[in-house]
Amino acid sequence: MKKMLIVLTMILIAFLTGCSEEEQQLKGLVSDKEGIYGLYVVGDEKVDGSKLASEGIDESKIHVIYHPKSLEAAQDSFSSAEIEKSPAYVVLDHDGIALKTFDYDEMVGFLKSRIATK
Repeated sequence: MKKMLIVLTMILIAFLTGCSEEEQQLKGLVSDKEGIYGLYVVGDEKVDGSKLASEGIDESKIHVIYHPKSLEAAQDSFSSAEIEKSPAYVVLDHDGIALKTFDYDEMVGFLKSRIATK
């Protein structure tokens, strides 16, 4: 009986302290500092720090660019972004999703308005 109680207690603790896969993924994308951004880019593997720098964006303000394997993987692992098609661009700030768009130029404009190079 004691063993069963210990096992149940451990399962309950693990359940209460555990994070969903999406919460864990967001932890890596959401910055803990204001003015620093994470990008979740679906279906456009050409987006990287140097490409953003060539667009006039201070790449030091982008702490991570994540490319999921596929649209389906993105839909499964980041369901709260409601990504319906590819390419998709999700910009995350210290509060969570700051922009979701399917237009590269819109993402660039958004970032440039906030973190343009000097």
